[in-house]
Amino acid sequence: MTSSKAPTIIIGAGFAGLFTALHLTNQGYPHPIVLIDRNERFCFKPLLYDYMSGEMQSYQIHPVYVGLLQGRDISFIRSTVTSVDLESRQVYLADGTVQEYDNLVVTPGSVPAFFAAGAAEHAFTFHSKAEADALKQHLMARCREAVQQPSAKARQSLLTIAIVGGGPVGVELTLTLGDLMPRWYGDVAREIAGETIHEIVSNREDIRIVLLNRSDILNGDVNSRLRDTVIAAMEDRVIQPELIVGATVTAVRPNGVEYRRDDQPERLFAHTVVWTAGTKVHPLVQALPIPDSQRAKRGQLLVKPTLQLLAHPEVFAAGDCAVIAPEEGPDEPLPATAQVAYQQGGAIAQALMATAQQKDSLPLTDVGLRGTVMKLGMGTAVANVFDRYEIVGSVGQTIRQMMYLSLMPTPAHNIRTTLDWIKDDVFQTHMNDYDKIDYTAGYTVEELLTLATAVTWSATAVSMAETGFISDQLESVVLRQVLAGATSKYPDNPLVHALFGHSAKRQFVLKQINSSDKTANEVLTIALTAINQAIAILREKATPEELRDYKDLIYAGCDRVARAAGDGPLDKRRIDPAEAAVLAEIKTALN
Repeated sequence: MTSSKAPTIIIGAGFAGLFTALHLTNQGYPHPIVLIDRNERFCFKPLLYDYMSGEMQSYQIHPVYVGLLQGRDISFIRSTVTSVDLESRQVYLADGTVQEYDNLVVTPGSVPAFFAAGAAEHAFTFHSKAEADALKQHLMARCREAVQQPSAKARQSLLTIAIVGGGPVGVELTLTLGDLMPRWYGDVAREIAGETIHEIVSNREDIRIVLLNRSDILNGDVNSRLRDTVIAAMEDRVIQPELIVGATVTAVRPNGVEYRRDDQPERLFAHTVVWTAGTKVHPLVQALPIPDSQRAKRGQLLVKPTLQLLAHPEVFAAGDCAVIAPEEGPDEPLPATAQVAYQQGGAIAQALMATAQQKDSLPLTDVGLRGTVMKLGMGTAVANVFDRYEIVGSVGQTIRQMMYLSLMPTPAHNIRTTLDWIKDDVFQTHMNDYDKIDYTAGYTVEELLTLATAVTWSATAVSMAETGFISDQLESVVLRQVLAGATSKYPDNPLVHALFGHSAKRQFVLKQINSSDKTANEVLTIALTAINQAIAILREKATPEELRDYKDLIYAGCDRVARAAGDGPLDKRRIDPAEAAVLAEIKTALN
């Protein structure tokens, strides 16, 4: 890219910052883009619970920025911003270098707010993969200690967990640990004592999880209407958490927390304390020379509906650090969620494009909640869709994961992660060794892989032809249904069962699917090539019925993916034109 202008610098590569950069490149932004973050990897915070529980893998929620930005005209700088000079338009980095900008996007996120003595020193937090790993390692160590204690009192002390803060993070973590802790405790017991375990080491009553909050849980939060559902979920966990409301934590000690309730001092002994009691404005934002009159009560930057600073129109701010000025914005500020930050990134990109095109006015930010979701434990969640429907249980978990998977940083990573999640979800009970699979049809492992990946590459090609928040979500759900229902649709076809049945190797599905560095056209080319190779194999080895069913499986699956969004209530088109074109090419290849 050649441009005489100074670059647009984006500080912070969380949801708002990263998606601003990605949207700009998608729209052909004519000026240089510099993205700065102190971390090497993006962290998908809403799915940290799923990562800690093993329901999702590290690479799915923690991809490397270099990989996400591959093929994009974005300069990534891994560094810490120490200060910003708004008058000279310069950004100062920790290594001593200075970056000049023409436009600036401020999205550094927030930091934990500790209001109790000792909280920063003695409590865990839960905002990154490293923190999730540290918490899990600590809890596993406490389980190992407890297993070897003959005293019930000693075991209970080691396995008491205090979670401070009844917002979404505290609630979801409490519910997740309510299912995880007894599993971990049992695993450690078997690891240490073998199959013959004394009854004390598997006693669930040893485990105690306590959630403390100043007021009712989820009070003042966008999820407050889900409170009754959350309370019911607590009662349904393997370990039922205790809820202490009206508790103001005054201190965190190495062996527990001190709090006041009804003006009386109390103490809870716990070997694990997790602090989820809110956040505060990032120090970089606090240090900006912006007067209090242009800040919200908690120090966030007041911005226009275009997300520009009030006195610096060349600077945009979003995410946790910004609030639309009350006189210009909605009655209630939007919550600082991944969903909102995702949309704000797109809005800032549109505004920057309008500026680059020298338009007279900038588009106003059109950001809103499409619903809320919360994890309620292992394999279960609640989804409040458009404030009209509340869906609880495994279906709620599917909606929650699909909503978050649709926010994955790029369409390619979205598709890869979604399909890998489908693989794990649908084939989690499958056998682990190729030699245990019955290859009665005479296919080699390589041939079966070709046949399986032709199906998934084809569906991926259709989905990548047109992407969007809702369409990606619906298409992923439909693809999951297609793969999960393949053997039911073709009960008498041994080939389909060899590829997608319970006797199939998990890695058949998507083993060679890696679209993270490929465009939609490249994926389509791969899909068409895979189809041709698959049909050549089947013409030699399959029966006419098997070949017919295989072609039908590919086309019907692709057709259902293409129609997923159009059949829904949000879009009256049955099939997007771009997806229809891809579908036509696949149909031709299938003859």
